[in-house]
Amino acid sequence: MARTKTVTVNDTEFTLQSVTFSWYSNLTDLYINPANGRKNTAKYADALIKGCVTAPKEVAQKGIKFFDELDDLATPGELVREIENFLAERKQPNRS
Repeated sequence: MARTKTVTVNDTEFTLQSVTFSWYSNLTDLYINPANGRKNTAKYADALIKGCVTAPKEVAQKGIKFFDELDDLATPGELVREIENFLAERKQPNRS
């Protein structure tokens, strides 16, 4: 089951969900450490936002385009950092 967390970035609440290690590894292989050596941060951020943000729904659906339409440079960068930090958090084991 996916972990979830709500974070606030620039006065907006975003609900995040975790992804699998293989999904994230494939994403970084495609856009951060590609075989051709050409990093594509915008496509990485777009895929990460679309894959991890569940709310607001408009952000989950549009990804980076949502912020481009608002001429907002600060929020997507901060949101990507929040997502990366969330994904790096260790899942706490259930103690029954």
